[in-house]
Amino acid sequence: MSKAYLTIDDVTSNRTKIIVDGLIERGIWPLMFATGKYLEEHWDEGIYALKRGIILGNHSFSHPHFSELSLEESIQEIDEQEFLLEKLYLEANVQRTYKVFRFPYGDQGGDKKERLQAYLKNLGFCKLDDRMIQGPWYAEKGFYKDLDAYWTFDFTEYLLPKDSSYTIEDCKKRIHNQDALDGDYLLEDCGMGIVLIHDHPQTEAVAANYFFELVDYAISNGVEFVAPKFIEI
Repeated sequence: MSKAYLTIDDVTSNRTKIIVDGLIERGIWPLMFATGKYLEEHWDEGIYALKRGIILGNHSFSHPHFSELSLEESIQEIDEQEFLLEKLYLEANVQRTYKVFRFPYGDQGGDKKERLQAYLKNLGFCKLDDRMIQGPWYAEKGFYKDLDAYWTFDFTEYLLPKDSSYTIEDCKKRIHNQDALDGDYLLEDCGMGIVLIHDHPQTEAVAANYFFELVDYAISNGVEFVAPKFIEI
């Protein structure tokens, strides 16, 4: 049995309500990372998620590669999404207890990384509790000291609409890879992981019900998804 946080990138969409309801029915409380351009299009779905007790984190406004931006542009990406999230929480009448951030593509800003980490800390962002994560890769990359929420396992289901030779079965096989050197491990006994999956209508169009097929497959193989916990650094 292994434990994992379920994190969902690129919310919200026209399927967010279905995802929220289905996960809660399974006793799973995910951590969702919202992107501004999608949140603006599906505002009511964001309200719905908050009212059902889901935490929405900041995933930038336009989902850029931060290493390709200036420091000022990077800060603007964070701030514009913060403005939307504060407005969303206020409209939903839900207290925003935890502020969490994830860089798009895991791109922490290149040579701006330390300055962006300091900026996130000054804004009061908190860290997903990763103290129980096992495996040398996570430590070697220095993620224990970083404030943003990285991951240890990526289903890579976002490749399905991009590559016709890549299948849902390929996504499933990844959870059995115990020798990965790039962090893609999930089934270690007594381990803790951070699982990444996306809320993408374009993936649903080519692989119907991909989201719950993958989540249920992980559960059937002994993964227990637990509610997110946070620490201060």
